[in-house]
Amino acid sequence: MTLNSRITQQILIAIAIGLVLACVIAGAGIVAQNALRIASAPTLTPTPKPTASRTATRAATSIPTTTFTPAITQTPTASPTPAPTLGPTRTPKPAVQHLFIDRPVAIAAIGNSPSRNYLFGTTRSGELDVHHGEEFENATGTPVFSVADGTVVVAGNDEQPLCGDNSRSPCGRNLQPDGFYGNLIVIQLARTYRNQRIFALYGHLNAIDVTVGRNLIVGDVLGEIGQTGIALGPHVHFEVRVGVNDYAHTRNPILWMIPLAGRGALAGRYADAKNVLVQGAPIKIYRDDGTYVGETETYSRDKFAAVVSDDEMGENFAFPDLPAGDYVIKVDGTQFAAKATIEEGKLTFVDLGGM
Repeated sequence: MTLNSRITQQILIAIAIGLVLACVIAGAGIVAQNALRIASAPTLTPTPKPTASRTATRAATSIPTTTFTPAITQTPTASPTPAPTLGPTRTPKPAVQHLFIDRPVAIAAIGNSPSRNYLFGTTRSGELDVHHGEEFENATGTPVFSVADGTVVVAGNDEQPLCGDNSRSPCGRNLQPDGFYGNLIVIQLARTYRNQRIFALYGHLNAIDVTVGRNLIVGDVLGEIGQTGIALGPHVHFEVRVGVNDYAHTRNPILWMIPLAGRGALAGRYADAKNVLVQGAPIKIYRDDGTYVGETETYSRDKFAAVVSDDEMGENFAFPDLPAGDYVIKVDGTQFAAKATIEEGKLTFVDLGGM
C-alpha cells in the first residue's frame, strides 16, 4: 500500500469514528431531554373503580340526615276528661235534709238506684214527656216494698179516678183506657213534713198484694214490678207527693230518699240574671280530677201540671247516689260551674247562677 492510500484510509476511519461519536452524543441528548420532560410532567394516578361496599358507604354519608330519638312506647291508658274551667260561681245554699224514705226495691236489686236517663223533671232532651217521678228498672216480678211506715190509700188500676182527697181525681196526668200508671199503689206516710202529708206512689205494677186501709211498716212487700199502663218496659215508677195525693203535687224523690251506702245526693239550681229558673239546660257532672260522671237536665215546663221544686231549696235539677268526694258541676255550653263536696248519707246543694 502506498503512502497516499494509507493516509486516505486513516482519514476515512477518523471521519467514520467522528460520525459515530456525533450520533452517540445526539442520542444521549435526546434521551436526557425526554427524561427531563418525564420528570417534570405530573404523575397521573388512575382512580380505582368503587366496590359495592364503598358505593354503599358513600351513598350513606354523602347526604347528611337528621337522627330522631325513638319515642318510648307506652300502654295506652284512658285519659280523664279535662276538668271544666270554672266561671262565675255562687256561695252554695245549705241543703235541707229530709232524707227519711227508703228504696221501693231491695238494696240488692239490680236497679236499686233511679235510672239516670229519665230523672224527675227531665224529658230525655225533648224525646219524652216531662217526668214526674223516678224509674227503678228491674225485671217483671221483682218485689216492691214500703219505703216507710204508713197506710195504703190507693190500690188498683188508675183507668178509674182513685186519687185526690175524695178518691175521685185521676192518679196520673189524665184518665186513659188502660190507665196512666196501670196497676198502682199509693201509701200515706205516718210521718209528715212541716205539717204537710207525704205520699208515695208505685206505678206500672204487675201484681198488687195489699188493700186500701192496710197499715204498713217499712219493708213490707206491696206487690211486683210490671209494665202496665203506659210503661215501655218493666220498672216501677216511683213518686213522692207533698200535701195532696195528685199529679200536680209531685216532688223529686231524690230529695227524700236515703242515699246508698258510701254515697250522697246532689241538688242544684240554675237561673238566669232575673232569677228565673232556666228550663231544659244540660247539666254535666265531673270528678274534681276531670273524670266525667254523668249528666242530667234542669226541669222542663209541663203543660199538664207544673213540676214543683222543694219549698225551701227551689232546685231545678238533682242527681242520685254519687260516691262521696269532690265534684265540679257545670252547665254545659256556658261558663257557669260550681264545686261540690258530696258527703255520705247527705244531700248537697249547688247554685249555678241567677240573682
